[in-house]
Amino acid sequence: MHVIVSCGDVNGIATDIFFKTCLYHAFHDMQCSIAMNESTAKEICEAWNITFEHSTIRFPEMSVTVIPCEKYAQYKPGKPANDASLLAIESLETSLKMVKNGEADALLTLPISKSGLNECGWKFSGQTDWLQHAFPKSQPIMILFHETMRIALATIHIPLNQVANTIDSHKLSDVIQGVHQSMKLDFAIDQPRIAVLGLNPHAGENGMLGIEEGDIIIPAIEQAKTQGIYCEGPFPADGFFSRPSWRKYDAIIAQYHDQGLIPLKFQAKGHGVNFTANLPIIRVSPDHGTAYDISGTDRVEEHSMIASLEAIRSIVKNRSRG
Repeated sequence: MHVIVSCGDVNGIATDIFFKTCLYHAFHDMQCSIAMNESTAKEICEAWNITFEHSTIRFPEMSVTVIPCEKYAQYKPGKPANDASLLAIESLETSLKMVKNGEADALLTLPISKSGLNECGWKFSGQTDWLQHAFPKSQPIMILFHETMRIALATIHIPLNQVANTIDSHKLSDVIQGVHQSMKLDFAIDQPRIAVLGLNPHAGENGMLGIEEGDIIIPAIEQAKTQGIYCEGPFPADGFFSRPSWRKYDAIIAQYHDQGLIPLKFQAKGHGVNFTANLPIIRVSPDHGTAYDISGTDRVEEHSMIASLEAIRSIVKNRSRG
């Protein structure tokens, strides 16, 4: 199994979690490569006292091939820089090309600075949005998970004041169907149970606190049921996560980013995985950002990176069933 890793922002904790994972953990059933400038890789290896030779980073228990990128970025932990953003963009493009060409089985994207990349001409709100552009016939769905909690997002990186005008019954139906298929294909759950959260407080309180539940969410749920999908809701988000009954669902669809990710991150405690469903490729990412304030320090934890590699192993195995 070959995993290609995009280097992310080398001055954020992307470098720390990658090197910590490879230094202290072994994935003997995986061949890992990382798309990075070789001079940048050499600088990072020197800082970590790791051998770099012949385009290879030699960790004690595994070796990682460096897929060369042209853009050089000076390694300055904790300091955002344009050269690091330009390298991150090239690394993403190089890594994706490898997966598309069948040279790698999965793509693991390390954390980027969205604003940093945007300042360098990147025109996407995040890596999921970038993947949607790369696969225009697909409708990528962001699913973040830890153990049995799987949160799918109906909307992703948009301002909160745009959420109500962005969701519609047709789009939500597509999300429900996509989540259903992903649970079967990627998580090997033959009869998935899906919960859908409401948008408004108390799920609209029968229209008194908002009409989106009645006009958009309930019709989408009913449509899903006609397709044989087990789907329930809309549930008030606050009460839903306060009781253990959420555990009976294999996936939970949140209407907007923070509605779903606050409980997920509270549950995962740094071990979560960001997975992009509904794509012809496998793409996962650690569930956190660049965290410049702790980059290069002992405070960085690699749990989410390890969980991401384990998720790739599981998803590749599950997809091979079909």
